[in-house]
Amino acid sequence: MDLADRAEAVLFANHTGRWTRPSAKQYPHQWNWDSGFISIGWSLIDWSRAELEIQSMLEAQWVEGMLPSVHFDRQHLHDYFPGPDRWPRAQQHVRRPGELTSGISNPPMLPIAARLVGDRNRDAQERRAFWQRVLAPLVESLRYFRTDRRLPGSPLVTVVHPWETGWDNSPRWDLLHAAGLRPKRPYERLDTRAVPPAQRPSSRDYDGYVALAEILDDADYRLPAYRARTPFLVHDVVFDALTYRAMGELDHIAADLGLPAPFPAAELTEFQWAFEEYHWNERHRTYYDYDCVGKKQIETPSAAALAALGGHLVEDLERVTGILEEHVRRSGHALPIPTVPSDAPTFDPVLYWRGPVWVNVNWLAVDGLLHLGLEGAAEAIREQTLDRLDAAGLAEYFNPLTGAACGAPEFSWSAALALDFLANRP
Repeated sequence: MDLADRAEAVLFANHTGRWTRPSAKQYPHQWNWDSGFISIGWSLIDWSRAELEIQSMLEAQWVEGMLPSVHFDRQHLHDYFPGPDRWPRAQQHVRRPGELTSGISNPPMLPIAARLVGDRNRDAQERRAFWQRVLAPLVESLRYFRTDRRLPGSPLVTVVHPWETGWDNSPRWDLLHAAGLRPKRPYERLDTRAVPPAQRPSSRDYDGYVALAEILDDADYRLPAYRARTPFLVHDVVFDALTYRAMGELDHIAADLGLPAPFPAAELTEFQWAFEEYHWNERHRTYYDYDCVGKKQIETPSAAALAALGGHLVEDLERVTGILEEHVRRSGHALPIPTVPSDAPTFDPVLYWRGPVWVNVNWLAVDGLLHLGLEGAAEAIREQTLDRLDAAGLAEYFNPLTGAACGAPEFSWSAALALDFLANRP
């Protein structure tokens, strides 16, 4: 089969009837930002499944508006750690009684996907009916970040857990190590049963993750109470960039429906200025994350600034070109885009978010480069990504030095974004 046929087969194999698992063995539930990327792929081959993917995730929404990172499938509660028992108070926040969720969110790809999915339906009546169904809950999901996750003096999103960023064990979050957190309750990891331990976060990382989840649950997921106890609060450059774009996409949907903009221009401008203030580093000429506890930038080299281009927030061509060229220079002959440049001391070519190539990072960077008119750079990344997917398979991530597949096989967002890359070739 050619790549498109194989990608379609992965999506159909991982579909549960209402939503799509990232990977049958490693990730048997529904993940928030995964479903955003996955719905983009579905929109090219079965639009009704793209719509269902988004609506299914909305069924997990909290009364406060938050869209959780994980929407648990009751049939697979013993196949994944951490399950809902590790987020006990989270189940008191769900809007639909009986839904089981995590207690954290994910980068807001779902509103961005809703715009893209809607635009791909040429039937205006169906498109608008879909947007009418999803607009209000998606607006609520972003309002949650604008209210419940806002620190005094900053309009940016306060991220409370490395898992929430989607870049779990990235060196960007190594600041957590200094806290030496240990969970109160013992636990057994299940993530190394299907994937080699060398490709998964360390036990020290997991201790910190599980301990933070306990602190969050003890605080009933309220930011003021959590802030008093946690060593981890950050403004994530990717999360903030995608939040900005998500607000703009929902404004577009509202305008198409003849409704007022849910996020006025003044609000977007304030967010844009704060993004520059907190994330831009003039000395290193790049964008970094911001540690809200230590009140300083996290000057850790990574591909986050390139992934943030997918937020359509950075418009300075000179800056963008410089960021891309510097990452390429530091990565030598590595395949694009290693999540950590290969000359960095924290680089590991197979260890999850500490170096491997991820298709969603490449997709965000390509999308951002195209938005800026940098077609040549975008097409080079897209073609090398497609070549790798064709040669090594639709894996979770890839070794940037050898091109070998890593992580879980037959990964849904790799398949979905392969379809999108193929459909958008010049």
